[in-house]
This record gives sequence, structure tokens and C-alpha cells, in this order.
Amino acid sequence: NGGLGQRLSKNTHISGFALHAFLIVCDIVAYAYRRAVGLRIRDRRKRAGMSQEQLAERADLSPKYLGEVERGCVNISLDSVTRICKALAVGLGDLFESL
Repeated sequence: NGGLGQRLSKNTHISGFALHAFLIVCDIVAYAYRRAVGLRIRDRRKRAGMSQEQLAERADLSPKYLGEVERGCVNISLDSVTRICKALAVGLGDLFESL
């Protein structure tokens, strides 16, 4: 049950440098999506006139974690996204539309 790199090298002809480059690109793409969602959360929070601390309290999350989410530093769980959407009174789809 190895990581993506192990599975790819076993099941495809990708190995060595090409595999390493592929995994770097995957990390970059994942960060870009996390950052885009985080910026949308920040935008909705500011539109609602809330501080990070206020939104974190309403969503039952730590302010530090919410800051990391807004910067795209963490892989947010679906549970946390749902709590944030409820606290902001926005639909889940609003954060992911046209990404």
C-alpha cells in the first residue's frame, strides 16, 4: 500500500527523474487548488465582515488552522470545509465553482 510514487513505478514505465518530476508537479497542482480554495474562504469571510478568529469560533476550528487553510498550507478535510461554509452561510459548491 505504498505511496503514489511506489504505485506509479510498479504499474507504469515512469521511474527515476521522470517520476520525481511528476510527483513535484502533483504537489504544485495540489497546492494551487488548496490556495485557490483558501483565498475563496478568505474572500467570503471578509465579505461577511468577520475576522479569522470569529470565523474559526463559528466553525469550531482553531484560528491557527483557519489561517493555514486560507494560505493553502494544509489539506482541509470535507468536515472542516462544511463547517466553514455553514459559518459563512455559503454553499459548498461556491468554494469550488470554476476552479
